Amino acid sequence: MVASHAKHATTQSTLTYAERAKLKASSGSRRIGGESFKPYDHCHLCLSLLVSPVSCSRGHMYCRECAVADLIQQKVGIESQKREMERWLAKEEGERAAARQAARERVVRDFEKGMGVGWVGAGGGGSAGKAVAGAPAETGRKKGVEELMKEAEDRAMAKIEAEQVEQRKAKLPAFWLPSLAPEGRVGPIKDVKVQALCHFGGEPHPISRKTLLPVILHYPTASKTAHCPSCSRELNNTVPSVLLTSRQPASTTAETEDRPKKKKKADKEEPLVCGHVFCKSCADSMIRPAGRCSVCEAKIEPEGIIPIGKEGTGFAAAGGSEVKSSSIVFRV
Repeated sequence: MVASHAKHATTQSTLTYAERAKLKASSGSRRIGGESFKPYDHCHLCLSLLVSPVSCSRGHMYCRECAVADLIQQKVGIESQKREMERWLAKEEGERAAARQAARERVVRDFEKGMGVGWVGAGGGGSAGKAVAGAPAETGRKKGVEELMKEAEDRAMAKIEAEQVEQRKAKLPAFWLPSLAPEGRVGPIKDVKVQALCHFGGEPHPISRKTLLPVILHYPTASKTAHCPSCSRELNNTVPSVLLTSRQPASTTAETEDRPKKKKKADKEEPLVCGHVFCKSCADSMIRPAGRCSVCEAKIEPEGIIPIGKEGTGFAAAGGSEVKSSSIVFRV
């Protein structure tokens, strides 16, 4: 009696209930609760309580040591990426020169074949090339001949690439073995500015040691959670909060208002000060209209009020409460 193959789901023409369940599980979404999010006053990198906190330009808070260590690690990776890009560029330039030389020889070979002259090698091609290029120079049309030669070389290069593709199709290697996998051609490398990035918040953005903003969290006596220094409201992931940053401390603000302005060097900037964190309601009602921090009296510009970045609240109405995954299911 022939063994039944019904136990193999891949032999059926329709999807079974189990296969439909797997297909839904491969690309679905799950809602996560508030206990799965990072606490408000914890580092985005080490996930521990903030020590000497700093922030990026988008309001993501780190420990100073973690931020500097991450910047150093990214710079090491950037240097290796630059060396890899230089190697790719050198390889691409060599392949382009070799292809151009092969196309030039192909043009000379076709020219000699059309003239009834036998192909004698690279040495003969050079003399023929001189003879072809010398005649138009005497008639004053050297530039036109050079353009025609370039077009002929381009056509020869396209023809050589098409022949190479056909040859690769004839003997395809065992692509399932890593040692015999075909290598894809690297496209033209664009001039991309490689720099350190902050990868939190959904959209990577530049970060450097000079752009790190100081952060001062207010902890009342006998309290382990951060509070707003104005209304003493507890700051957490459900409370919108802002970071204040300025380059004009309170001690120098009054002096600069009375003193006439002097031109300063463009490359010399004042250090960032303030760094106090307030709830959004206090910032909108007091700090934004007055233009000063209520703790240190530093001058605050509208662009110096930065919303604190957070992962989510755990509620359906707020962002970051749902995680999605998608993958491709193959049937063999």
